Amino acid sequence: MRIAVIGATGFVGSAIAAEVTARGHQLTALTRSGGFDATDPGDQLAGHDAVIAAVKGDATAAARALLAAEPARLVFVGGGGSLTTPDGTRLVDLPSFPEQYKREALDAAEALDVFRAAETDVHWSFVSPPPAHLVPGDKAGGYRAEATDVPLVGADGDSRITTGDLAAAILDAVENGSFRQQRFSAAY
Repeated sequence: MRIAVIGATGFVGSAIAAEVTARGHQLTALTRSGGFDATDPGDQLAGHDAVIAAVKGDATAAARALLAAEPARLVFVGGGGSLTTPDGTRLVDLPSFPEQYKREALDAAEALDVFRAAETDVHWSFVSPPPAHLVPGDKAGGYRAEATDVPLVGADGDSRITTGDLAAAILDAVENGSFRQQRFSAAY
């Protein structure tokens, strides 16, 4: 597959780019420092089988622009702040949510709303990693990926995954066509 990774040098994007290459797909690495603007992609996404966006900042504007570009397959990596407690309260709305991450989390939550409201033929998925424990690291395997609005937790009650395994979950979703028009999360 020919796959464009937006934010290919970032914390999550670099792991995704590495996974794309490791699986033998053709990678197009798109970065802000390389002149790519996710809020105005122009025709740079044309000809790709899938676009994976791991952008920081301007998530809502990027979501709108990327949907308008009409890629065949779009996976958008959002934050975990839009995940909810079992009673439906968004994590970003809890008093304990760290103030320094609130603005970015609210922007990603709004991006999710853009996707869910879109009347589009674009096969999109929105990824919400664990809200607190997305840690740098290689693939360990054994993760679960599910369409959910609530964080996935392990037997220890923790919601955790490495960037390597999150990237693997994202590529699995792309290759399998999973989570069409859905938000999903992955954790151990």
